Amino acid sequence: MTSMTPPPWAAGLSEARASGAVAPVRRHARPRGAGAPATAGYRHDLDGLRAVAVLLVAVYHVWVHRVSGGVDVFLMLSGFFVGGGLLRSFARGAPVRLRDYLPRLARRLLPALVVVLAAVLVASMVWLPRTRWGDVSGETLASLLYVENWRLAVGEHTYGAADAMQSPLQHVWSLSVQGQVFVGVPLLLLAVWWCTRRWASPARLSAVHATVVVLAVASFFYALVSVRLDQSFAYYDTFARLWEYLTGTLLALAVVRARVSRGWSVVGGWVGVAVLLAAGLVVDGGSSFPGPAALVPVAGAALVVLAGATSDGRLPRGSVSRLLASTPVARAGGYAYTFYLWHWPVLVFAIVVRDRPVGWLAGTAVLLVAGALAYATRRWVEVPLRSATPRPRTDGLRGLRVAVAVAAALAVALPLGWFGQLEIQRRSFSTVDTASFEGFPGAMEVAAPGVFSVEKDATPVPDPVTAPFDVALPTRDECVTYNEDTTVVRCTYGDETARTVVAVVGNSHAEQWVDALSGIGSVSGFRVVTYLKGGCPFSLDTPEENPWQSCRDWNTEVVEELVESPPDAVFTIGTRYSWNDDSIPGNEFVPPGYVRAWEALDAVGVQVVALRDTPWLLESAPDCVAVSNDPTVCAVEATSVLDVRSPADDMELPANVALVDLNDIVCFDGVCPYVQGNRMVYRDNNHLTQAYVRSIAPVLEERVRDVLPVF
Repeated sequence: MTSMTPPPWAAGLSEARASGAVAPVRRHARPRGAGAPATAGYRHDLDGLRAVAVLLVAVYHVWVHRVSGGVDVFLMLSGFFVGGGLLRSFARGAPVRLRDYLPRLARRLLPALVVVLAAVLVASMVWLPRTRWGDVSGETLASLLYVENWRLAVGEHTYGAADAMQSPLQHVWSLSVQGQVFVGVPLLLLAVWWCTRRWASPARLSAVHATVVVLAVASFFYALVSVRLDQSFAYYDTFARLWEYLTGTLLALAVVRARVSRGWSVVGGWVGVAVLLAAGLVVDGGSSFPGPAALVPVAGAALVVLAGATSDGRLPRGSVSRLLASTPVARAGGYAYTFYLWHWPVLVFAIVVRDRPVGWLAGTAVLLVAGALAYATRRWVEVPLRSATPRPRTDGLRGLRVAVAVAAALAVALPLGWFGQLEIQRRSFSTVDTASFEGFPGAMEVAAPGVFSVEKDATPVPDPVTAPFDVALPTRDECVTYNEDTTVVRCTYGDETARTVVAVVGNSHAEQWVDALSGIGSVSGFRVVTYLKGGCPFSLDTPEENPWQSCRDWNTEVVEELVESPPDAVFTIGTRYSWNDDSIPGNEFVPPGYVRAWEALDAVGVQVVALRDTPWLLESAPDCVAVSNDPTVCAVEATSVLDVRSPADDMELPANVALVDLNDIVCFDGVCPYVQGNRMVYRDNNHLTQAYVRSIAPVLEERVRDVLPVF
C-alpha cells in the first residue's frame, strides 16, 4: 500500500507527529475487504472527508454562490489533528517544541501559497485593469503575512458570489485564520504549561484542558454576539472562528474514549455526510456564520469523525468511513490544500477573461484546471520541499528551491513596487489644476455646452488609477466616524468665521458634496459643519428598518445636537436605492426614517436640502476607463440605474424640505457616462470624484439658491 502524506491544509497528522504530538489513537488502514481490521496507520477516512469538504467549497463557489460550510469543516479537522496532537504531547509531559514545530509548519504551508500568490500577481498584470493592481498587491502581502482575514474585516468586505470585481485572493482569509490559530494556540498552551510548572503533572494537564474548554466556550459566545452586532466583521474574525478549531481539538480527546458500534458507525456516518451536504442549502452561512448556525456543518463533520472510531477497530461494509478511506477518495484529499488555493483565482480570472459568469461547461473546466494546477503544485513543489531531513542536493531540487525563492521575491517585490508607483501618481495628481474648466470642463460640458473647450485625446482627470483616492475633504482630514463608533465628530469648512451655518449630515454620499459646499460657502459667506458616519445615512430608523444599532445611536445623538443648537440649514441625501440578492441596485425610494429625521428638524425651524442620490453603477467606472482606449465608450444606460422621476417628487414631505436633483447633469441624453468633459465622474461604482464635484458646484449652487435663500 502506498503511503500518503497528509495535506498541509490542516497541517496533517504527520505534522502532529513531527512536532512532538502523538497521533490520534484510533487510526485505520485502507480497507482491504469487508470489515477489514484497522491497523496502526493514518485516518485515511478523514483525508476523504477533506476531499468532500473542499469539493463542496469549490462547487458552491462556481455554481451555487452560497457558503457551503466546507471551510468550517477544515477548521474543525485542523483542531482534530493539530490541536489534538498538541494535547497528547502535553499528556506525555513532552510539549511541542516551537523551534521544530514552526519551521516545519512553514515548510508545509508556504511553498504552495507563495507559488499561487506569484501566479495571481502575474495574471493580474495581464488580465486585470491597472486600477485593480493596488488592491491585489495589498492582498498579496496580507496573504503572505497571514492577515488577509483582518484586511477583509476592516475593509468591511461581505461574502459575495464570484464575479469580475472579486479579489482573486479573497479566499485566503481562511488560511490566515488557520495560520494564526496554528501559532497562537500552541503559544497559549505552552504559557499555561509554564505557569503551572510547580504543579503535579495531572493538575498541569487539567489546566491545559480547562484552557481549551474555556476558550472554546468563550469563542462560541463571542461569535454569537459578534454575528448579531456586525456579522460581516465576525465572518473573518479569528477569535469568532476559534471555537470551530477547538471543537475539533476536544473531539480528538473524545475519540480516545469512544466506543462506537458498527451499526452506529454506518448510520451516524451517513447522517453526518447528509447534514454536511445539506448545510449550505438550508443555512445561509454568508449572513449567519460563524455563529450558532455554523454548528450544522461542524456537527455533521463531527459525526463522520466519530463514525470512524469503531469499538472493534474495523470499518464496516457500507459505512461512509469505508468509502472515504478508499484509495481514490482519500488520495484526492491529499490535494485539498493546493486545490483550495487554486480554485478561486482560476474561477475569478475565468470570469474576467470571458466577461460573463461561468456556466456548467466553463465551471467544469475551472475545476479541472484547478485540479491540474493542484496536482502539479503538490507533486513538484510541496512534496519535494517538505522534508527537513538533509538529502543530497540534486540539480532538480536546487532548481525548485530557486524557483520558489523567485516566486517569493515576486510576491513581495511587485506589490511594494506598485505601491511606490501609486504614491508617485497620487502626488503628481495633487498638482493638477482642477479649478480651471478650460480643456477639462467636467459637468460644465453639459450644463454650459460650448462655453469651455474639451481637450481632445486627453487623459481624464483624475487618472483611473488614482481616481479611487480622489476623496472628499472630511476623509482626508479623518473627520468621519466608522464602524461601531458612535462618536459625533465635527469639522468646519467654507467661511469658518461666518455666522450662517450649513450642516452636512449623513454617510459618504452626503460627504462627497462637502468640497463643493466648502467652495460655495467661502464665496457666499456661510460655514459648513460636517456630521458624517461611514455607511450611515441621516435617518431615524426603527430596529426593523435598520438593525445596525451604532448607526441608529449615532443618528439619535446628531439629531439631539442639531435640535439643541439648530444650524440655518441641513444638507443631506434625500433618496436611496434598494438592493436585490445579487447586490444590484433596485428601486429608488425615500426611507421613512429620512422623513422622521426631517420632521424632527422641522419642529425647530431648520431648513433641509434633500439632494437626490446619484446613480449606483453596475461596475467600477475606473476599471472600465483603464482598459478602454476610448473612455467615451464607458457609460451605462440611464434607465438601468435611474428612475425617470425622483420618488421624492410624488411624496408629501415636511414643509422645511427643499428637493434638489442634479442627475440630469450626471446622466444626459439617456446615458450616464463615466467620463464627462475629460473628468472622471465616479471614483468607484457609486462615489463621485472630487474633480467632478468641483465642476458641478456652480449648478449645485444655482439650484440650491433657487429653493433656499441661505445660499
